[in-house]
Amino acid sequence: MENGKLFISTACLKNKSIIDRVSDLSKITLNIELSGGSQYEPHLLDKLVKLKREKGFNFLIHNYFPPPEKHFILNVADTSEQTRGFIRKTVGYVESLGIDYYSVHAGLKRDFKKFKNELPYGPSGKRYSLNGIYQNEIWFRKEFPEIKLALENSYPHNPNMETAFVIHIDEIVEYLESGVNTYLLFDLGHLKVSSRILDFNYIEAVELIFEKYIDRVLEIHLSENQGESDKHEIVFSDSIQYLLIRDNSDLIRKKNINVTIEARNYSIENIQESFNLMNEALAK
Repeated sequence: MENGKLFISTACLKNKSIIDRVSDLSKITLNIELSGGSQYEPHLLDKLVKLKREKGFNFLIHNYFPPPEKHFILNVADTSEQTRGFIRKTVGYVESLGIDYYSVHAGLKRDFKKFKNELPYGPSGKRYSLNGIYQNEIWFRKEFPEIKLALENSYPHNPNMETAFVIHIDEIVEYLESGVNTYLLFDLGHLKVSSRILDFNYIEAVELIFEKYIDRVLEIHLSENQGESDKHEIVFSDSIQYLLIRDNSDLIRKKNINVTIEARNYSIENIQESFNLMNEALAK
């Protein structure tokens, strides 16, 4: 698959099957990132392969996808067979759909009972370490040498600061410096929350990644917020993220980095408007 495209995440839409979401978003683009937040669908891979073959879709796969029959909280810091078995199935989709990387959220520091408003809720049980992420990366590269693994920077779930790994810009840099095969899905919305709560300069952090680690960035996620929580607001022309993409468009194009819109709870018309705007920004 050729990289360097503007995508829309299926997470932008709610209360529909994955195939219905893909169908709705295809009115805007054939570049679709398949993400979590939906129910199990039988024969889903066959349906997606058929869509790609017949309609020319370009798919990416992100995090908790495909939705399993029995839901659980995916944690890439957990080296258990439950985690690795899920990733094996996911990579089967990645390979069948002609994608060269799989992106996943940075790992969680604790077991959690469930998600509440899409945030881990009710910490209990086992604690995890950053070493678990590194062990899973070594396993992944050995098991799937032709597929890259991109870790998405997370953010603190205020007031619970001990939820996830790779939330501060220093932790992102530490992760990228940990090995030559480490890759990043750079979520600008997550970084904004982290910068506000952890008190570092947002613009300087973005510029650091773009200037020093751009070769490790496989994808950028776009959704706005006010810096307090991950609201997944839409990116318009007054957004700092719009300006960051516009001002770095030459570099993003040169490095063939995929950019994905991940706004939620907006109409198709709003998403279309944002997609057109970001297309213009990337063309500047």
